[in-house]
Amino acid sequence: MTIYGHSIPKAPSQGPSPLAGEAVAAARTYLRHADRLRYSYGSRTFLSGYELFEPESGRGYIDCSTFLLLVLAGIPYENSPYARGTAEGLSAAPLPWAERELADLSRLPRSYVGIAERIGRPYLAGPKGLDLAKAEALGISVETLGKEIRASGAVRRSVQIARFYLERGRCFSDPAFLSPGDLAFYLSSGFFSEGERRYPAAADVSHVGLVSEDPARMIHSSGSRGGPAGEEQPGVASSPVFGRRTPAFFARPGYGVTAPETEAR
Repeated sequence: MTIYGHSIPKAPSQGPSPLAGEAVAAARTYLRHADRLRYSYGSRTFLSGYELFEPESGRGYIDCSTFLLLVLAGIPYENSPYARGTAEGLSAAPLPWAERELADLSRLPRSYVGIAERIGRPYLAGPKGLDLAKAEALGISVETLGKEIRASGAVRRSVQIARFYLERGRCFSDPAFLSPGDLAFYLSSGFFSEGERRYPAAADVSHVGLVSEDPARMIHSSGSRGGPAGEEQPGVASSPVFGRRTPAFFARPGYGVTAPETEAR
C-alpha cells in the first residue's frame, strides 16, 4: 500500500526491540490513572498550549497523540504534567528506550505560536496555543495549517507521528508481524461532519494506539463511540486493535535497541 507518497512494505524493516516492553509498561501507568484523565477533541491539550486540566472535574486533558508522545518520550504518568500539576519544565527522562527525536515535548506549544505568526494571524496564538477551529472559521484552510505544521518540524498529531515513521521506513502493513510496543494507525472515515450533514473528504490518519503485551490489544486515548473499540472510553483505555475500525498500517519505533529480523507468527 502507499500513503502520503510512501510505499509501505508487508513486513517491518527491523525486528522488535527488547526494550519495547518498557514502553508498554509506561503506557500502562496512564491506564492505571485513566479516571484522572479526560479525552479532548481537536488537539486541545497542553502540547498545543491549552489548559492542562478540565476546570470542572480537575481531570487532565489528553488525546491519542498526547498520550503516545508522552510514552515515546519516556515519561510515565508519575512524571507527567498531570501528576506534577504543571507542564512547565517538561523534559524526557533519560531512559534508553525513549525516542530521542520526539523527546523534546516542550517545543510543541512554541512551534504552534510560530505557525500562527508565519501565516499572519498572530492573534490565533497565545496562552491557549494555536486555535485550529478558529483558524478554519476565519477561512484558513486545513491544507495551509498542515503545510505550516510540517514546515515547523512539529510532530504533534497522529498524522504527523505517522509521517515521522513513514519517512524513516519504520512502517509495515501485515498484522501478523505485530509485537508489543508497535503502533497502530487508523484512517478517518473519508467524511467530515458539519452539524447533521456529512461531506466527502480525503481519508487521513486520525488515530493511533500502542500495541500491548497481547498483540491483539492496544492502549490508547479515545473518547468516541465511533473509535476502534466502538464504545465510550475513559481518558486512556485498553481496546482490541481490530475493533469496529481496522488499522490501515503499523509502525515499529526503535526503542533504542534493534533486535534481529523476526519472522511473522
